[in-house]
Amino acid sequence: FFFQAEDGIRDQPRSRGLGDVYKRQGLGCFQKCLFPSFEALWNLSPNPKTKIIDFACGTGNFTRSLKKLSGGVVLGVDLSDFMLERARKIETAQPLGIKYAKCDCFDDMLKVPEIAALAPFDMINNAWLIDYADDLKKVKAMIKNMYNLLKPGGVVCGLAENAEIPLEECFALERYGMRWPGITEKVKGFDYDYINKKEGEYGIAIYIADPKVKPCTLGYHSWTTGFVQKLYIEAGFSKFELVTKLMCKAENEYEAEYYKRYTEWPDTVLCKVTKQISSVYTGQKLSLIHI
Repeated sequence: FFFQAEDGIRDQPRSRGLGDVYKRQGLGCFQKCLFPSFEALWNLSPNPKTKIIDFACGTGNFTRSLKKLSGGVVLGVDLSDFMLERARKIETAQPLGIKYAKCDCFDDMLKVPEIAALAPFDMINNAWLIDYADDLKKVKAMIKNMYNLLKPGGVVCGLAENAEIPLEECFALERYGMRWPGITEKVKGFDYDYINKKEGEYGIAIYIADPKVKPCTLGYHSWTTGFVQKLYIEAGFSKFELVTKLMCKAENEYEAEYYKRYTEWPDTVLCKVTKQISSVYTGQKLSLIHI
């Protein structure tokens, strides 16, 4: 991933450059495979009474899709002022009626007035949020927020990196549109020296280091699916469903090759988690769903 901003400025959360990536990102195999699958997982139909909150909404890519598909009340929240500024500019230029608010999804989110005014929600969306939780306390706080903000019977739709994928498979993604800085590779005048992978008890952390920026330019903390499922169930959710098949329609041999590789080593994990309707919970094993 390249995170150097087009205006040459790197803000403290290092989200400015990421926003530029979102803006210029093409519809490669990865996006063509993943985005429709995520939308299918939402399973939304038009209902103006539906209330949805998009955690770590960024510039609003998924937020806008949620609004278009549901026709309901949609709130996007993010910690980055820069991301929210871009999201609001897009909303101003192409209004859909989406509201945005600044929020740290690892803090008590009910303290944010815009969130408290709309809670509880029918659905919570989160894409690549858990990957930024660098310790167990933050993962538990995020899941607690989800539980507290959902209506009984509400669902969480999540998307995250696959912690079980070998690092060499990450590099293989470059052929299909995803880009990882290589060894001593120059990117817009900056040297990205190395990628360091640390394996832990519950997942991995991948650090992309830039000697000119301290601390490192990007850190991913991927938590294993089984461990995340355990935390959701412990928090009181009644069902954890893992997506095992994506909406893949290959238009050429190149795309077919990517989809075949994905089935062997899925680099991204999609899941749907349901909050129990009653207060009584007896526990449930992991179930698999096909969309």
